[in-house]
Amino acid sequence: MATERLPAPVHLDEFFHQRLHPTTPEGYDVWAVPSLLDMTEQAKHREADGLVRSVATFIDEQSLIAPRAGVVVGVSGGADSVALLAILRELAADAARGYSLTAAHLHHGLRDSADADEAFVKELADRWRIPLVSERRDVSAGAESAGEGIEAAGRRLRYEFLGEVAAGAGAACVAVGHHADDNVETVLHRLIRGTHLHGLAGIRPSRRLGASDVMLVRPLLRVRRAEIERYCRQADIAWRTDPTNAEVRFRRNFIRHELLGLLRERLNPRADEAILRLAEAAADADAYLTAQANKVLDVAGEPADGAPGALSLDCGLLGSQPHVIQTCAMRIALEAIGVPMRTVDAEKLNELAELLAGADRQAVPLPGGYLARRRGDNLILEPPRPSAPPLQAEQVELNCPGQTTLADGRIVSCRVEPLDRRAFEAHCRARPAGVELIDADKVRGPLTCRSRREGDSFLPLGSPGRQSVGEFLTNVKAPHGHRDRALCICDEAGLVYLAPYRIDDRVKVTGATKRMLRIQVDI
Repeated sequence: MATERLPAPVHLDEFFHQRLHPTTPEGYDVWAVPSLLDMTEQAKHREADGLVRSVATFIDEQSLIAPRAGVVVGVSGGADSVALLAILRELAADAARGYSLTAAHLHHGLRDSADADEAFVKELADRWRIPLVSERRDVSAGAESAGEGIEAAGRRLRYEFLGEVAAGAGAACVAVGHHADDNVETVLHRLIRGTHLHGLAGIRPSRRLGASDVMLVRPLLRVRRAEIERYCRQADIAWRTDPTNAEVRFRRNFIRHELLGLLRERLNPRADEAILRLAEAAADADAYLTAQANKVLDVAGEPADGAPGALSLDCGLLGSQPHVIQTCAMRIALEAIGVPMRTVDAEKLNELAELLAGADRQAVPLPGGYLARRRGDNLILEPPRPSAPPLQAEQVELNCPGQTTLADGRIVSCRVEPLDRRAFEAHCRARPAGVELIDADKVRGPLTCRSRREGDSFLPLGSPGRQSVGEFLTNVKAPHGHRDRALCICDEAGLVYLAPYRIDDRVKVTGATKRMLRIQVDI
C-alpha cells in the first residue's frame, strides 16, 4: 500500500500511533509502511523542535525572559544570531510566552560585506514581519577617539547601540547569540591572559547592560555551534559568513582554529567539554565566594565622605579575610561603582590587594578613569572626576620607572622591561586604553608630562606626515570635552606619546628594539 506524505509538524511517535494502526470506517486495521524519506524528514523536525524546547527550558531555568516581555534581538546575520531570532520567533508564538520582538543590526563599516550583511538582515526581518532597527556607526573613529583597539571599540559601540534600541522599544532585555563554543573560547582566552576564578566561570547567562535596568541575556549559551548550523540547515534558514572569521591574526580566531584544534588532536578529543565543565565548576565556586564576600562588604564597605559615588573599604576588616575573599570583595566593589571590568584581570586585583595590605604605593589606576587610593586605614575607590581641571601647563618630570600622580589626580606609570615579541604583538592586537609600548632606548633624557600647548606637533605612528596636536585630535574625531585632557609626554627631542591617543613614530618598537618602555596613563 502506498504511504501518504505526513504533514511536517507530526512527530515520529504520533506517526507510529496514527499511521501504523489506523482504523478504517469498516473497523479493520490497515498496516501502512512509511517511506524512508518521510521518516528522515520527521527526524529532522523532531531534532529541530528538540533544540527549540532545550532553549526554552534554559530560558525558564535561568529566568532570562519573562512572559510577554519586550526583547531586542541583536542580529548580525551570522548563523548564531539568525538562529536565535528564529527560535525566539517560534517561542513568541506561544501564548504563554508572548514575547514582543525587535531585531537590531549595527553596521560597523569595517568590511566590504557590511552593506550586504545589512541588506540580508533587513530582508529577513521583513519576511518574518519583525520590526528592525538598523544603524551605522564608525567603529574605527570610535576606537581612535577613545584610545581603544578595534575589537574593544566595536564591542562597546555594539552594546551601546543595543541598549539604546532597548530603551526606545521599552524592552526589558537584549538577547544575543553567544553559544557554548564562544564560552569555551572565552574561558581559554581568559586563562591564558591571566584571570581570577570569576573569569574562569566564563560567559554568564545574563547580566545588566551598563547602568540601565535592561538585562543582556544569552539563550543559546548551552548550545554548540554545530547544533546551531544544523538547525538552520534543517529549517532552510540562510545565514551570512564573516570572511574575517578565518583570519587567525585575531585572537579569537587563533584560539578557535588553531589552539583548540591542537588541544583536541594532541591532548583530549573532548577538550571543549572539559573546559565547559571547568567553567561550570568555577561558576559554582564563584557564586559561593561572592556570597561570602558580600557579607564582608556589608561590614567593611561604606560610601566615602566628601566623594560622591566613591566607596570606602576598611583595610583592617577586609585585610583580615583570606586572600580569595579579599579579591572577590574588591571585584564586587569595583562593579558596584561602575568600573569597566573587561580589563580588570588577576594582576590588577593583586595590585589592589597589595594596596590594601599597605604597600609602598599609594594609588592604583583603574580602567575608565577610576582610581583606588590608600587613605589612612581605608581604601577609597573613586569614580572619574568629570569636572577635574586640565593639567597645568608646567611640566612634571615623570618617575621612570615608577608612578607619578598628576595635579588632576591621574596617574602615569612607567616600566622598563626586556622586549617580549609575543607580549608586544598581543598588545598591538588588544591595544588597552591608555597603555603604549615604545622603544626604551630611543627616549632622550628624562620624560616629562604636561597639557598640550600652541605649536605642539609630532609624527603620529602610521601617519604619512607631521601634524599639529590640534589637527591630529580633529582628524581622529576626539570628543571636544576630552581634548583639553590630552597629555603630552615628552623627552628632550619632543613629543613621545600624546596620551591616550598615539605615540610618535620615532619611538616605535622595531626589529632592533631590545627594551620596551611601558607607559600607562589613567584616562
